[in-house]
Amino acid sequence: MVLMPSLRSLLERLTDARLRAATLVGLASIPVTLVLALDAVPRDSVVIGGLSPATPLLAAGLFVGYYYYDRPIASRRAGVRTGLVGSVGVLAVSLADLVTTLGFESPAMAAVTVVLFLVEIVLGVAFVALLTMVSAIGGAWIAGDLARVRDTATPRVERERPVDDSRWWLPIVVYVLATPLVLLFVLWIVPDGGPGVIVAVLLLFCLVFAAVATVVAFVKDAGTLVDARAAWQPLSVAYVAGPVGVYALVYLVASLRQSIHPPGDAMYGFVVALWASSLVYLINRHRYVGTP
Repeated sequence: MVLMPSLRSLLERLTDARLRAATLVGLASIPVTLVLALDAVPRDSVVIGGLSPATPLLAAGLFVGYYYYDRPIASRRAGVRTGLVGSVGVLAVSLADLVTTLGFESPAMAAVTVVLFLVEIVLGVAFVALLTMVSAIGGAWIAGDLARVRDTATPRVERERPVDDSRWWLPIVVYVLATPLVLLFVLWIVPDGGPGVIVAVLLLFCLVFAAVATVVAFVKDAGTLVDARAAWQPLSVAYVAGPVGVYALVYLVASLRQSIHPPGDAMYGFVVALWASSLVYLINRHRYVGTP
């Protein structure tokens, strides 16, 4: 009797009509994931845990986040639903990988592999749901950014703020100044071995966190300029979409060229593109606003 309300609540959540669009988008991502992941299934060698392309789920999350931005259901909840449904495609690829792998294993190792696969299912579904939720939050941010810039009819007297109220341009300045120094040290100065390698790795980690802070700074600073009705009201998503597009392009080219580590190559491309985007943002801000 105690379990009945919980079961009824679960069924209501699963059949919630407000999440129907998120469910359909998740279903639509499954065949795309399977097509893109055909090469992820091993044929001539043993590979455990082949990776499935995350591009369809990232795109699905962005779309769902944008779609649910001004709806009663939170975008992050819709993203989780899309991720859970879309994870079926990822699990299908992993299952094909498992079947191929078992043909090369002894009975004892096959049993261990099956157990590891069951663990992978749980962790994989959770990771895919989290990934799609984050992507949906990004889609909602894009929708909000566009809505704020287009909203010329709503009075802004109550939320009007002075331009100098924002100091979010400071992280962007730090990123523009620090990125060339870090890349110069990592790519040309650091020796092949010794403590310099550790320093280089730490600097790269700091640079990644600085890139995240810069993306947040774009959103916050652009929001202040819009609220202040400044002479220049930038669309922050435009300064982030470019570097993300460069990341995807470099990853694709590196994969086609069979690079040793395509994600690393793509991250370098993103860092450099974000530096260029940040520099353009600061130049425009100085020209139209006066700071920095």
